[in-house]
Amino acid sequence: MIRGRYTKKEKIEKIKTSLLDNLSYKLVALFIALILWLSILNRRDFVAHKDLDVDFITAQSLVVAGQSSDRIKIRISGAQPLLKKYREGAQFLALDISDKGPGVYDVDMNTSKIEVPKGIRVLSVRPSTIRVEIIQKNTENQ
Repeated sequence: MIRGRYTKKEKIEKIKTSLLDNLSYKLVALFIALILWLSILNRRDFVAHKDLDVDFITAQSLVVAGQSSDRIKIRISGAQPLLKKYREGAQFLALDISDKGPGVYDVDMNTSKIEVPKGIRVLSVRPSTIRVEIIQKNTENQ
């Protein structure tokens, strides 16, 4: 045999030996790499939108006569499974304006007013302001 040259049968044997040597270590390394890949893939944040109904809480003697919008659209970010679970649930936003008297008010809809589960962030809210008209309750009909 000439040095550096192998027959076809010897090449196949060499490849088979290199593939099957330390097979258990190779399988464990493959399994660990797969788990790491899946965990990194799952950490990627996704962005989604959700509509929320807005309900204003007033003092007992007052009532909301009108509001410029009864829904807001929020843009949220987080892991895909968390977003999917949050988006499937029926949600509404209750805002306490019981400290306000009769009149017309612009209520800011900033991201800090919206409670979301841990792992989800509120990126934006549209509309950013809702105009609310509060009037005295009509006590004659009661």
